[in-house]
Amino acid sequence: MSDTGQEHTAPADAGQNAFAALHAQLDQIVEDNIRIPGVPAWILLCGYNIGETAEVLGLAEAFVEHHGHGIILVVTQKHAPLARMYSHRFLKIVVMTDDMMRAFLRSDYIPQERFELNMPISACWIDRGFRAGDGIKYLTQYAGRGGISETDMARFIMRLPWNARWEAPRISPEMEERAWQLSRECGVRLGRTVLLCPINNSASKFPYEFWAALAARLNELGYTVLTNVGGLNPFNGLHTMPIEGTTPVDLPMELVIPFIHLCGRVVTGTNGMSFFMMLGGLKTFKMTQLIPQSKDIQVGHSSLGYRAPYQQKGSPIIGSYLYMSPELALDSPLNEFIIPYDESVEELQRLARVVAEQDTSDPASVSRLGAGGRLPYLVEHADWLRPIAPR
Repeated sequence: MSDTGQEHTAPADAGQNAFAALHAQLDQIVEDNIRIPGVPAWILLCGYNIGETAEVLGLAEAFVEHHGHGIILVVTQKHAPLARMYSHRFLKIVVMTDDMMRAFLRSDYIPQERFELNMPISACWIDRGFRAGDGIKYLTQYAGRGGISETDMARFIMRLPWNARWEAPRISPEMEERAWQLSRECGVRLGRTVLLCPINNSASKFPYEFWAALAARLNELGYTVLTNVGGLNPFNGLHTMPIEGTTPVDLPMELVIPFIHLCGRVVTGTNGMSFFMMLGGLKTFKMTQLIPQSKDIQVGHSSLGYRAPYQQKGSPIIGSYLYMSPELALDSPLNEFIIPYDESVEELQRLARVVAEQDTSDPASVSRLGAGGRLPYLVEHADWLRPIAPR
């Protein structure tokens, strides 16, 4: 009540009004720039990391076969080169800025449960509350499968059957030629070169001392050693790049698979680019994946937030392809090692030698046995894994 006795109406919530105005703008962008007039289509937004985008790309063929209608894919600029390797699977590919993608995904514009034609859908399990720490991937032990994997979570979000098959990216002759020219420029010896990938946007990085010891041991073993500096920024690399004793190579994402095919081996941390390498399905190069963990117990949180703390030790196995996406690991020359990123320099240097020599007898090496405890999981389950592996 004012001094004059007149009653004032409280202003509408400013934040709510701002979101309403933003949502109206997003509606207009969808209508003007994304939809195809007169063509019913699924509008799938991929606005997270490379791995989540790769999951959508690799299941696009199965998605259209199962649901009907075509897909309009919406990605950010940094993922566009990978999307174009699957351009034959989409009605069109729309590229938007990071800021615009965040507006679509972070303003409550897209309901979590949305799954309808002609409306934007977030095609990522992250937006459904499924975080690695929740343990949801291993809650359901259905017969003969050994639990839900991350690749199953991608199928679940896209409402696909559990046996939906992956499609490998198409590598054009032009990409192969570019990879060949780049390999000649940086001195690749066919089958005797190791590409080190220390850059990581998705997981904890390993100290420089580890990578330096790894490069030194590989050089002693007679390999040519390269450091991938593609995508380097002030936050995702090491304090010294390239690693001493290696040759730098600025590797475009779309050339990673054909380039490593020429090298013969790659050593990488857990991230979306390593998933894309596995999705390639070539099986012609050795891949060593380094899974980070802390040497100490950490307190983590589920996607419920700080109301749900739990004790963890890095949840390392979740990052292993033997558990995360076993169908991609089938018949693959893959080895994986759990590396504590905060270990002493001496232990990191020892582990670097283990990795260089691919010593799977060391306790750091990851293995997975089947239910009987005798056969490797991939051997025991090959009959159902092979039909859903990338083709």
